[in-house]
Amino acid sequence: MRPRTLRARFILIVVLGAVLPLALVGVWMSRSTERAGRALLQSQLESAAGAIVARADRQWNLRAGEIQLLANNTVAQRLLGGAALARDDSAYLQELAQAGGSGIVSFSYVTGAGTAAWSSPAVARAHTLRVEAPVQKDGRAVGTLVAHVRLGSVVSIDSGQTLAPGVTLSIDDAQGVLWSSSQELVDSSSSDWAVVRAAPRAAPLRLTLAAPVAPFVKPFERAAGAGLLMLMAVALVALVLSAVLATRVTRSLGRLSDAAGAVAAGDLERSVSATGDDEVARLAGSFNVMTESLRSTVAELSRQRAMAAVGEFAASMAHDVRNSLTAIRVDLQHALRHLPKEDPGAKLGARALDSVRRLDATVTAALGVARGGRNGKRTVQLGDVLERAVAAAEPSFIERGALLEPIAPHAPVPIAGDAAALEQLFLNLLLNAAQALEPGGRARVEMETAAGSVTVRVVDTGHGIPAEELSTSGRLPSSTKPGGTGLGLPIARRIAVAHGGDLEILSRYEVGTTVVVKLPYSV
Repeated sequence: MRPRTLRARFILIVVLGAVLPLALVGVWMSRSTERAGRALLQSQLESAAGAIVARADRQWNLRAGEIQLLANNTVAQRLLGGAALARDDSAYLQELAQAGGSGIVSFSYVTGAGTAAWSSPAVARAHTLRVEAPVQKDGRAVGTLVAHVRLGSVVSIDSGQTLAPGVTLSIDDAQGVLWSSSQELVDSSSSDWAVVRAAPRAAPLRLTLAAPVAPFVKPFERAAGAGLLMLMAVALVALVLSAVLATRVTRSLGRLSDAAGAVAAGDLERSVSATGDDEVARLAGSFNVMTESLRSTVAELSRQRAMAAVGEFAASMAHDVRNSLTAIRVDLQHALRHLPKEDPGAKLGARALDSVRRLDATVTAALGVARGGRNGKRTVQLGDVLERAVAAAEPSFIERGALLEPIAPHAPVPIAGDAAALEQLFLNLLLNAAQALEPGGRARVEMETAAGSVTVRVVDTGHGIPAEELSTSGRLPSSTKPGGTGLGLPIARRIAVAHGGDLEILSRYEVGTTVVVKLPYSV
């Protein structure tokens, strides 16, 4: 007859899965104590060997870096190239060897013909590892560095002494044993010893950990008898605890079931208390994370729909806006034709006409890119685009009492794209930076090219963005400016993506913000 309740099933699982196996384990322990002790000793030796090897790899990386410094420096290259050493060159080489500590005991340089060119002062070389590294100049080997590395700087020579009674550690290389913690010979084929061998991935060493089995197994034999008596008590306690825990688990699962039903009915604010660190508590925590993710997803979908609606509305207005801009441009052109060139109003009118033209290009190009369309691309100079964006944004910085540093001189950077859309991208970022600055704040634009791409950074010393507002899912933070629409950064990212690039925000609260734009470099 099958149990009807989940609690009864849990108790049955404990009886069949724990109590019965415990009885079998008791019989097995009494008959296989030595084998279990040996296996545990072997496991500990392997774990210790792995830890020693891992530390040796880390230490060897440091020694390898020091060896590379000694092998690849201008003094060594000049020395092995046949040039005489200057007065301070020997001291320089010694300082290089001592920069990482006392790892390298001594070293020398040997020419390609096998002749010693220079050697450090002779010191005792007990327990050292001999390492050779080629010295190259202009891609050609001109000699060899021979270094003696102190063994203790790579492997802690007392690593295995406290592992178990009688444990021994020996270290050897291709030439033989470098160091051993015991003079006793270990017969690796004997069943009286547990032996583990391991080798670091990079260091030219091999480690051997060995320990006698008998001292380790005897405590297990003594505990085996007591263990048989304890198993019956443990079985009884397991039955009692299983009944108590089954009641608690089923109660928690019931609360989870009720909460899941509420979420399915649309109540996304429902949560379950999660205490402890067991599976049920983790399940409750995962349920709370799931509901929070659902709330975030629903909010993000609503935001995206709102942005899409705004984008469509803005696109529908583009035609009327261009008509108005066209009328303003015609009036300005007509007015400028009637003004003398030396008239002060002519300069203001020309500036206004240039702004109208830029707005017209922005409406047609930037909105098209932001909506995911494909505008015609041509090669433009990114530096010119940045200079125009800086010039357009500078009044906002002046109004805030902040400083926008001029762009540093740079080489031409051709980009395949739409100049107006790119100018709008960087203008949006600069205007955001201006809004974030207090009087006396600063902002700058940095540009660098590497590996087929160009990176532009807009750096400000403003308020920064709190860590909790920076999304880990790639969503840009919402605008906190009075009257802000929240479209500036999303439009800037869409323009960057439409040009084959990306936009990333790095910010520290009360320190400043850096917006990084990466674009493909057009050769």
